[in-house]
Amino acid sequence: MTNVQRWTGREAAALRAALRLSLREFAAYLGVSQRIVSQWERLNAATVPRPHMQQILDTALAQADESQRQRFESLLGGASSSGALEAAERVSTALDAGRTDPAAVDAVSSVLAGLRRLEDATSAADVLPSVQHQAAVASKLADHARADVRGEAVGLVSELEQYLGWLAIPMQRWDDARHHFDRAAVLAFEVDDPQRLASALSFSAYRCLLTGQLRQAEALNRAAARDTRTDPGLRAYMAFQRAEVLAHDDDHRAALDALAEAETSLERIDVDELPTSSYWYTPAVLLGHKGFVLAALGDIAAARRAAAESLEAMPAEWAASEWAAQHRQLAER
Repeated sequence: MTNVQRWTGREAAALRAALRLSLREFAAYLGVSQRIVSQWERLNAATVPRPHMQQILDTALAQADESQRQRFESLLGGASSSGALEAAERVSTALDAGRTDPAAVDAVSSVLAGLRRLEDATSAADVLPSVQHQAAVASKLADHARADVRGEAVGLVSELEQYLGWLAIPMQRWDDARHHFDRAAVLAFEVDDPQRLASALSFSAYRCLLTGQLRQAEALNRAAARDTRTDPGLRAYMAFQRAEVLAHDDDHRAALDALAEAETSLERIDVDELPTSSYWYTPAVLLGHKGFVLAALGDIAAARRAAAESLEAMPAEWAASEWAAQHRQLAER
């Protein structure tokens, strides 16, 4: 059975996600206020529940069934509670000293990776407060970073801004999404970070696609693809995105050419080599994007098949996630 040596807000959030309970439901299940649960998740690994709450959380985990415990372990990514506390202490020490070191930047990066996995099992709204907190922490670290650390510190702020933009999309906060994507792109450009710059621009293109701004979407997609120093997964995503934009713009011949290029690019993806910030750009997920292109071209039957195959090939928690809703809707169309 899974055991937690010392609960922090990070483990508590993972348990709620594993049990698939809302904030209100989880608070009622534990017998505490919703405000307390919200505070745990906002502060993440930087907060340690009181001793009596440690026992209550132990009991809740012990009563979880096998599938729930497996989800709990997956969400934590095998990291220990002591490791999370050590990471929080590194950040706190750096902020107190007014001097950022690589370990502090790595600590926030680790928390961000965990929050991305948590979103897979919950929703954008659930992780938003924690991501906002980490973005504020990362900004402070960047402010105090010396030249040898500044590039990675500012790059991390860019990645968090891009993630905040992504989280704004399911809530249809379009202006917020644009603001975050624009800031992410500026920061990535400042430190010559091609991966994060292309990510910010391609996500901004995605926002424009969803809001029907096809000319802007195409321009942003072209800008994102201009620098070839990006990983194959991101390049494949951008190729599918370009095909979808062209299909929606009724340029079917160009869309089919772009789709052929995108399918070829799938062969160059090594899932084990994908960056942490792009772990979802797998052939399984991108097959669903092929379905989006086919749907825009009017081939609904083929689009449904591609979406269904995509969902079947994904990990179960991804297939059930909020961000895979479009895949599910297309498969059932």
